[in-house]
Order: sequence, then C-alpha cells, then structure tokens
Amino acid sequence: MTQKKLPRRLVLAAPAVLAFRSRVAQAADDDVLRVVAPWEYDTADPLDTGYILTRLGIGETLVMVGADGRLTGGLAASWTVDADHTTWRFRIRDARFHDGTIVTAGIVAACLRRVQAKAETLSTIPFASIEPNGARELILRTRTPFAPMPSFLVDYAGVVLAPSSFDGAGRVVRPVATGPYRVTAIQGVKVLRTEAFAGHWGIKPAIGLVHYTGAPQGDTRANLAEAGDADLTFTLLPQAAERIEAGGRARILRAIGPRARMLTMNLALPQFSDVRVRRALSLAIDRAGIAGAVLRDPASAATQLLPPVMVGWHDAALPPLKRDVAEARRQLIEAGWQPGADGVMARDGQRLAFDVMVPSNRPEIPIMGQAIQSEFREVGVAIAVRPGPGSAIPGAARGGTLQAALLSRTYVNVPDPIGTILPDFASDATIWASTGYRSDEMRRLVADYIENFDEGDQASLRRGIVGLLQRDLPVIPVSWSQNNAAVSTRVAAGSVVLDPFEMSYGLPGVRWAT
Repeated sequence: MTQKKLPRRLVLAAPAVLAFRSRVAQAADDDVLRVVAPWEYDTADPLDTGYILTRLGIGETLVMVGADGRLTGGLAASWTVDADHTTWRFRIRDARFHDGTIVTAGIVAACLRRVQAKAETLSTIPFASIEPNGARELILRTRTPFAPMPSFLVDYAGVVLAPSSFDGAGRVVRPVATGPYRVTAIQGVKVLRTEAFAGHWGIKPAIGLVHYTGAPQGDTRANLAEAGDADLTFTLLPQAAERIEAGGRARILRAIGPRARMLTMNLALPQFSDVRVRRALSLAIDRAGIAGAVLRDPASAATQLLPPVMVGWHDAALPPLKRDVAEARRQLIEAGWQPGADGVMARDGQRLAFDVMVPSNRPEIPIMGQAIQSEFREVGVAIAVRPGPGSAIPGAARGGTLQAALLSRTYVNVPDPIGTILPDFASDATIWASTGYRSDEMRRLVADYIENFDEGDQASLRRGIVGLLQRDLPVIPVSWSQNNAAVSTRVAAGSVVLDPFEMSYGLPGVRWAT
C-alpha cells in the first residue's frame, strides 16, 4: 500500500499545530471548557486586551450590551442624565472584585481617569469631570451634551480593575476584575486559565473551568477544532468551517456581524489624496467574485461600508459600490495618471504602486489581498501584499510608515457605531481607518449627531454620514464579515449564541451536552 502524501500546507503547519495541541491537551479534562480564538494576551492592560477580558467573562465595564443590541447594566445598576444633558449619574451596584475587595464609585472613577485619554472610544467623550459621589454614585460631567454616553462606556478599555491589579508605578500587572470568571493562571501570551467566580453579583456559570488558547494562525485553529481538541473555536475561514462540519466533531455557527473588511490608506500620500484615485481603486475591486470564491458567502459583498444588520446605519437608497474596470482607468487618467512602460500608471515620475499590510490572524484577508493585487493590476496599479501581525498596523499608522492596509474593522466597538465613526472619520487620532482624512462636513454631522437627543434628527444625520462615506471613500469597503465558530459535540446545542457585537463569547451560559 502506498502512503498518502500530506498536503504541503498541513506539513508546514504541523509543528505549530502539535505545539498548540499539547497546550490544549493539558485542559482535556471532561469538566474544562476549551476555547480557542485568534487573540494573544500579550499585556494585562485593558487598553490593549480588554476585549479578551470581556469576551471571556473576566472583566466588566460600567455598561454592557446583550446579543440583541440592548444596553444592560454592568457595574452600573442604572443611570440617568440631568436636564442639562451634560451631567450623568451612574448607580454602582453592590459587587466585589475577584480578590474580595468591594467595588466603589471611587475605584471606578480612578479606572476611567487612567484610560480616558488613551482609549480609542472613551477618549472622544468631552469629559469635564469624573467624580464619585459617595461609595455608590459616579457622576460624569461633559463640556457639551453627549447623547451616546452609555454606549461609549461599553468600551473594553473601561474594564474596571481592583487596586491589586496595579504595581507601585501604576502599571497593570494582573487582571483582578469583577466578571463571572476569574483568572487562575496565565501562561505566556497564549494561555489563560479561569474558574467561575462564586462572588459574582449576578451570573452563575454553568461550567466552572475554562482554558483559553490564543492561536493567531487560522490553520491552527481549524485543525484544533477538526481534531476535537477545542470546544469553542472562533474566527474560522468558511472553507475550514465546511471541513470541520463535515468531520462530525463540531457544529458551525454563522452570523453576519457589524464588521467590514476594507482598504485603508494614508491619504497624505499623493496616490491617495485625490478622491478620483480612491474611486478608481474601488471600481477595480470584484467584490462579488471575492465574496463567492474566497469567502464562500455571496451576500457578504459590500455595497457600502456598513452592512444591513446595522439598522439605521445602512442606507438601501445609496447607489451601490460596483466593479467597472473601464471607468476605473478613466478616473485615473482624469486624475493625471498615465500608463507607464511596464503597464503601471505613473504621474510626475511616480508609479502608482504601494504596499498593503494584511493581518495574518484573519486567515481570509491575505487571500483577499492576493485577489485584489490581481484586480488592481488590470487598471495599472501595482501593490505588494505584506502579511504580518494585526497589531503592527496601528503602530505603522501612528508612525507615518503605513501606505495602505487591508483589514477587518468592527463598527460596534461600542453599541452605537458613532463610537467608531467619530475617531475614524471625525478626529485627528485615527488608528484603524485611513490617516489624513479631513472633512469639515463629516465633523459637523458627527458633532450634531452626538449632541442631539432627538431620534428623528439623529436618523437624518445618520443618512448624511453614511452618504458622505460613500462619496468620499475615506476607506474602501470590500466585504462585510461573517463570523464562523465551531462548537464541539461535547457542548449542548443552543447553549452557544454568537454575539454580533463581539463583546462576549457567552461562556457563562454554555452547558455540556447530556
């Protein structure tokens, strides 16, 4: 009998997969829930990894959001806003940290003050003061009316930590938080072990022990799920999800979420500063082809930045983004670019060529980058796709070295998308969207939306914002994102719910199959 040759991809991936299987195998006891996702826990500071703490049920913010999009009380049992629309009062619930310390308004205020200036969403709130009023009331005052305040407080950077989380210099060294699970061990940047916290103010998890593994490589996650070495596996390629489901050891959950895969650019560079070039790049992209062939989900082809699931922020009346190679070339020529000897457009001695950074922990995006590379070449644009860690993209943007990036961006870092639109398109502190975008009209629309407490006025302003995004193309949408997760047969059907807001993995509600 001849031995069947393994595919080269699996041979190359084998050492990494075996290493991860060894780590995950340590948690193979019947009573341990094994969770695998792309995110490495490389710092204890919620400014950077608070999203891991909230998804795993370790950390909590003042306000939280359910899978249905409704705001719920986290460490704030309730809240009100005064008639001046600038004074918010939050009632702090009777809760304890994992070390037994009582949660007070003073501790919450100190946590918010520490991160407010640095956090992506919290930093956009025009705070005048953050002060406790006794042990149970927190008063937040703003310089101007700020209608989406409760939504903004869902920002994962605002995870409330106990004083014992910090060292003498004020650095976070351990995540002592308030969630239904508490950390019992941290192994490097890849492994977190947690157990149910008996002192939680509300939730009593059905499963007491959780072992989390951060596996950035998509092949590694898929192989763990396929082999039955993980109970919950998140962020899977559609092709991998199909293979896992066919193997019979796991079910696949799918959900279109409020996330877009898009091309961001440094708009200060001459090849991107002209909106005609951005329109040409958009017209060159075959969204339907990428959605069908790469993503295996034709409905994910983006006709505008925000998907239909984002009710109120998706305008079905907008002319959809489409592919038109001839019009793309015409737009480039109109902008002064002419075909060079090698077929690449050039202007004033500069070729229309640039690098595109792609995050390797989103396995579909490098493949999408290769497809776009070929499509751009048809209109005379040359790109080099540069895979690497997703965390390198904001650093390159801040340092001015970023030319372009193809990335996946959630528009519900907080439940109201304005919490992402504000820093991305109406501020000078852009991290994930295109740097150098400046539109006075966008800033006016966003400011009016934030200060307005009337829903009718807000609806009109939303239409204005999404229309301007479609016209200016400060980022170029490619596809909307479908989240694929594998659930092992050890887990009860129906006990896992995919959160479209990506705030929680819902671990306290997960149950074993009987």
